[in-house]
Amino acid sequence: MKVAVIGGGVGGLAVAYELRKPALSGRPAPEVTVYEAQSRFGGNADTVNFSFGKGPQGEIRRWVDLGVNDFNTAAYNDIMTVMKAIGFEEGVDYRPLEDTTSYYTGDGSTFFTDNATPWWGTGMAPTLKASVDDFMSTAGADGDNPKYIDYTLEQYIDERSGERKWDPQLGPRVIYPRVNGMYFTSAELGPRRMPFYAVMHYYKIQEGAGGDPARRMYFVGGASHWIQTLTAYMAKRMGVRLVSGFSAAVAREGDGWTVIDSADGARRETADTVVIATHANDGLRLLKTPPPGVAPIMASIRYETAVSVAHVDARLLPVDQNAWCTYNIVIHEPGAVALKPYVINYVCNRHQNDAENPDYNRFGLPMFFLSINPHQPIRESMVLKDDNGTPAFAYLHHNVFDFACMKAQHDIEPLQGAAGLYFAGGWTHGSGLHEECWQQGMQVAGAILKRFENAEAPAPAVPDKAAFLAARLRETAAG
Repeated sequence: MKVAVIGGGVGGLAVAYELRKPALSGRPAPEVTVYEAQSRFGGNADTVNFSFGKGPQGEIRRWVDLGVNDFNTAAYNDIMTVMKAIGFEEGVDYRPLEDTTSYYTGDGSTFFTDNATPWWGTGMAPTLKASVDDFMSTAGADGDNPKYIDYTLEQYIDERSGERKWDPQLGPRVIYPRVNGMYFTSAELGPRRMPFYAVMHYYKIQEGAGGDPARRMYFVGGASHWIQTLTAYMAKRMGVRLVSGFSAAVAREGDGWTVIDSADGARRETADTVVIATHANDGLRLLKTPPPGVAPIMASIRYETAVSVAHVDARLLPVDQNAWCTYNIVIHEPGAVALKPYVINYVCNRHQNDAENPDYNRFGLPMFFLSINPHQPIRESMVLKDDNGTPAFAYLHHNVFDFACMKAQHDIEPLQGAAGLYFAGGWTHGSGLHEECWQQGMQVAGAILKRFENAEAPAPAVPDKAAFLAARLRETAAG
C-alpha cells in the first residue's frame, strides 16, 4: 500500500510516523510519502535565528519562534512518548519556561500580573486573583460537561458569576483579553462569542485548568529544532519519504489516486490512499474529486491570517518594566465585544528562561520581543533580521475554533476513509495544538493500518456532538 500524506505540518508528520511505526519492530508497514509545498516541514513551527553582534563573551546568538513556541508536558502525553522515542530530552532539547502573564491597556496606564509571587507593585487585586483562580478550577471541571456544549464564553461567565461570586472585572479585564490572545479566536465575533467548549479545550490542555498543573516548556533552539529532529528520525530510521517544494493536488483515478505537483504538472505520482493534512480551505482547493458530503464540511471552516513580528520595540509592552512577563496581554475596550484580531506580546528573554540556563536569565540583555498582530505600529528599524538579513516576520494562517468548526470536526468523522481518503491536521481535532494533531494522526493511521492488514476498517461510530467533543477533551487533557 502506498500512502500519500499531503501537508508536512505536525498533523501530517504524525500520520506518517504512526503508519511507519510497525517497521521499527520489523513488521510490514505501508510506503509513506509526505508532500509539503514549502521548503521546510513543521507548518506554524517556524524558528528564526539571528545575532545581536559581539558581546563581552563573544557573539550573542538568539532565536525566536514566529509561531508555535511552547508545550505542556503534563498533558502532551503522546507527544512526550514520541519525543522520548526520537531522543528529544528535557534539560537538553526543551526546558521549563517562566510561566508568567501580565495584562495591560494599550496606553500602558493600567497593568497587573497574575504571578504567584508578583513583582514590586504589579500584583492583581486579591479579589480578582481569587476569581481568576476559581474560574480556572470551576471552568476546567465544567469544560467537558455536555450542559455547556452550546454556551458562548460570555453566557458561561454570566451564569456562573452569580453562583461563584466572581469579581465583575473577571471577564472584561482578564478572561476576554486572555482569550483574545489565543490563536483560534475570531476577530469578527470576539472572545465573548467564542464557544465555551473551544476555549476550555485550550485552557485544560495548554494551561492545566481544572486538572494537573501545567509544566510549560520552551524548545531549546526553537520549535523548528523539534521538527528537524523528528523528520530526521522519520527519514533515517522509519523510511518515510519526505518531499518538500511539492505543491500537491490529488485526483481520484480508477481505484487509486494521482498526486500532481500543481506548479509543475509533469511531476505526477500515484497512491492507494491519501491523507489531506492541510488547512481545510487549502485541502478543498487541492482535492480535485472530493467524495460526496466532504466539500460543504471543509468549506464551513473559517480562516484568519495573523502577522508575527520579532523586534526590540519596547513601546508595545507595559510602561513599567516591572510588569513585563513571558506573556503580555493587551486589554482592549473592556466593555466591548472586541472586534479585533487576537493580540499577544512575548518577552522572549523570559520565555527562553529557566533557573538553570544563565544565558536566558530574567535580567538577560539585550531584551527582544515577539508580537502577534501588534496593537501599534513597530518601527521598521526595530524589526529583527535573520542571519540572511531578512526581516523576522511571518504570516500565520489559522482556523477559527467556533461552533461551525466544532460541528465540522464531528461531521467529518463518518466520512473518514471514503474512497481511500482521510483527513488530519489542526482543523480536524480540537484547537489544533500539537498534542491534538498527534492524536488525530494516531486515529487516522490506525484506520489505514487496519486496511493494510486486510482487515476492513469499520465505519467510525460517531456519538452525538456533545459526547464526541467531551470524550476528546477528556482524552487529551488526561494527566
